Parts: sequence; structure tokens; C-alpha cells
Amino acid sequence: MASFSNEAKTEICAGIRTEEERRAFLSGVLLSARRFSDEVLTVQTECQALAGMLPQLIGAVCTGVCPDTEFRTKADRSAVWCFTVSGREPVGRLCRALHISPDDRAAAVPAQTELPAFTAGVFAACGSVTDPERGYHFEMAVPDAAFGEALQKALSEMEQPSVRLKATARRSELVLYLKQNEQIGDLLALLGANNANFRMIDQQVYRSVRSQTNRRTNCDMANIEKTVTAGLQQIADIRRIEETIGIDALPETLREVARVRLAEPDANLRDIGAMLHPPLSRSGVHHRLRRISEIAARQQ
Repeated sequence: MASFSNEAKTEICAGIRTEEERRAFLSGVLLSARRFSDEVLTVQTECQALAGMLPQLIGAVCTGVCPDTEFRTKADRSAVWCFTVSGREPVGRLCRALHISPDDRAAAVPAQTELPAFTAGVFAACGSVTDPERGYHFEMAVPDAAFGEALQKALSEMEQPSVRLKATARRSELVLYLKQNEQIGDLLALLGANNANFRMIDQQVYRSVRSQTNRRTNCDMANIEKTVTAGLQQIADIRRIEETIGIDALPETLREVARVRLAEPDANLRDIGAMLHPPLSRSGVHHRLRRISEIAARQQ
């Protein structure tokens, strides 16, 4: 079963259509490669959609350059496609065609119009996003710190949406990340993963409803516990009066409330008030039971 992250990447790859988008996307992919020099360029991916389109993208921008392809699979790990362009001449031609360089990756971060497709390529090559059922975490682990910082700055300067990626060092990589669900959703939508964004929204709504339900349930349980505790104390007070001065010693207005409370130990105050003659409000019942408790306290 495909992961949420892989599904998002597959959706993004399917949305790359125009020539401008394909060039920007491919540039983002190649600049995210961990192995990138004047003589060799290697891209590894677990995304089948990216693996299927990468040789075509390279061939479209640089005729005659065809990467060597290797497919690796292990029983306990996901399959990995490995694409390698070897040799100073083909690597150089590819870089010149895309106006990129292994020596200055940051300089290739494009203008705002090309930035979504470019960032989509970076995410497809070195990014991941957690399934919203498990939590909220989006990251892109880029191999070049200056490149990562330039991308972070460019995304923060976008007018809509402005994406405030955070950054942290991890071994030799700079990890750009988000943990806020709304920002992750906005960024996924920007990259072309609208279905993934909708799933995040659905999960957010589900969590919100579940949280509200849990709060209400806890509140109801707390109220029930409070009512039961109060009822037990009221009955204990009435029993003390019964054993000392007797219920008949109470004023007539209190005697009826005391007898109904003993007869209906599980009833709430509103129900007790409805059983009186004449009926009494909840606050009226509470006031009389408090007077009974005060009388019981004096019998110790």
C-alpha cells in the first residue's frame, strides 16, 4: 500500500504538464541530488511516478543524454530507482540546458512564477510528509545548506501563500520543515497535491470533532460524578438528622425535600423539585438541601 507521502508525490508528478513546469520541476529534482558534481549526477527515488518521468524529462531538455538506470529492491525496504548521468560532457550539457551548476545550487532558485514547480521537484526528490492520521510533519532534506536557505527565503517571500519553513541541520543536510497542519496543507496545494491537502483538511475536521466530543463527554462525566457525590452527602446528612433529632424535627418545608431525597437517591435536583407539592425550582431544592446539611453539621 502506497504511503501518504508517495501518493502526494504521485499526484504532484501528474500535474507537471507545461514545458516551463517540466524544466523547473527537473531543475528542482537535480539540484536536490546528493551526488552532484561536474562529472557525475545521481538521483535516487522511491516514487515510481518520478522514476517513470525522469528519463523523459532529461531527454526532452538535453537530447542524447540518457541516464543509466538501476532498480534496487530489498525484502525489508521500499524499492529504489537510481538514475546516473556520468561524464563531464553530458553532465555539463545538462547543466547548461537548465542553467544550473553543482558549484552554486542556490543561484538556480527561480523567480516566483516558476517556484511552485521547482519546489515540487525538490519535494519529489528529497521530501516527505507524514500521514495526517499519525501527525503533521512536512520536510525536505536538501544536501546543500546555501541552496536550502535560498529556497526557504524564496518561499517566505511569496505573496500567496507565504510559506514559513523552519530549518535544522541533520548530518550533512539542511532540513526544511513544517509542523502546522494548515501551512502543510497550503504548501501541498501549492505544489499541486490538492487531494493530499483535502485529506489533511478532512483529518483536521475529524480530530476537531473528536476532541469536542471527548471534552463534552468528560464534562458530562464530571457533572455526573459531582451530582452523585453531592447526592451521597445529602443522604448522609439526612440520615444523621434521622438518627439524632429525627426528620420530623425539621421545618415542614425541609421535611418533604428530605423524604424525597431518601426515596430517590439517584434523582437530580430538578427531578426532586418536580416531585414536591407544589413543585420547586432546582435552585430552591438546592437551597433547602443546603439548609438540611447545615442542620446535620450541628448534630455532630
